[in-house]
Amino acid sequence: MNTLAVWSSDSISIRAPSEIKEANSYKPFSEADLNQTTINFFNDQYDSHSTNSKKVLVGGKNKVWKQFLEELGKNHIKQPNPQLEVKEMEVLPEYEINQFKRTDFPITLKPGKSSFSDVALHAQLRQRLSKNTIEKHLRYARFMETHEVPVNFRNPNFRNFINHMDFREQSGAGYSALRHEWDAMKMFLRAYNVSLWDYKPPRKKTPKPRNLPLPDTVYRMMHFKYSDDIYENALFQYLFTLGFTIGFRVPSEICELKLEDVFLDDNLTGFLIITETKKRKSTRTVTPRKQILSSPTHKSLKNYIDHWRPKVVNQFSGDALFLWKSGKPITVRTLGHKLSEQGKKVWKPFQPYDMRRWCAIARLIETKVEHGTFDEFEVCDWLGHTDVKTTMIYIKDAKKYYKRAPYNWLKRILKNHYKKNVMTEENALKNQDNPILPPFRMETTGVIKYGGTGI
Repeated sequence: MNTLAVWSSDSISIRAPSEIKEANSYKPFSEADLNQTTINFFNDQYDSHSTNSKKVLVGGKNKVWKQFLEELGKNHIKQPNPQLEVKEMEVLPEYEINQFKRTDFPITLKPGKSSFSDVALHAQLRQRLSKNTIEKHLRYARFMETHEVPVNFRNPNFRNFINHMDFREQSGAGYSALRHEWDAMKMFLRAYNVSLWDYKPPRKKTPKPRNLPLPDTVYRMMHFKYSDDIYENALFQYLFTLGFTIGFRVPSEICELKLEDVFLDDNLTGFLIITETKKRKSTRTVTPRKQILSSPTHKSLKNYIDHWRPKVVNQFSGDALFLWKSGKPITVRTLGHKLSEQGKKVWKPFQPYDMRRWCAIARLIETKVEHGTFDEFEVCDWLGHTDVKTTMIYIKDAKKYYKRAPYNWLKRILKNHYKKNVMTEENALKNQDNPILPPFRMETTGVIKYGGTGI
């Protein structure tokens, strides 16, 4: 007989699947109780983690729920120990709302019998939160649940929550961290139909002005030797090059890039489609200069796609544009930490979002150099700001940096470093003090669309 471990708040019991099925004999979505929880099997768990036993997935009359659970079970992790470091959380699987009948979904959930998966579905169907927002809230919730002063999401109460938040604030947690934890808690309270508590995060402190690297420092970051592994080294060089020149919202917009988002025409000009997760996955289109899009002598998108990505692509890669050396797509949580760690090797104050700030200022300075005035509207459109007032915040810094370096910053960092007599990219990467790229020849006809049925 197959058995599985059931976690409770203070003990573990070993039970056969048949016992669990009998204990959960009631049917979900019955007309008698609109507040029932969504998933039988998970209702029996006092924690948010399962042992992934497919034999007890009894999804009720609607078999779509059973299919969803089978997929969701693959993403569950073992019960974390609060004393251990919390590992990276798996991304929620994709699921379509349209295949579920809203009339079948419960209006509210029962705290003692609802899993994190239940709350995630409620947040998307009832609270209408985006997938990325839900994932972020769940990451914070799991952190809070496994903290040394844990929050009890199975039986939420104000005193328990305040004890945690007081400890976090006393330990030096900032405004953003506390606000994110409060937002996560509110998602659960709304799912449980509990009135929001009278908690107010500390006031946001006025941020200190951040210094940004000048173009020559950015150039070093684009060509620094980050790793002895030739692919990993190239990956970070490309990420820093594209981050500073395109100004992605880091790391989310980089992780969303797919092969099919890169378009090239017959003269190797084209455009890039960027998915803006911050704006509910709306898209913006940018037209990078040739050095960034297709140049054979720069760290361009085409060079990466044609000559680096194939070195590591495998069955796990999918259509993702950027891959780790394992062949798996880069992820938001890991990429942010990796970029911060690597960037500090060249510029100690570096934070990943500095690349977007730098790009905003560099492009404002470019408009000043070329047109004699700062054009905030052009830069607003490039960065995808909803309001031009957001872009105008950067003008004060742009004026300051223009006095220090009154030239086109983007042209400065993209200066041609091509040298002849070098025929392999491997040889080029060995010479980090004087970076060289090989003369890749790329002949195309018509429009190139990477991914799908294209290249």
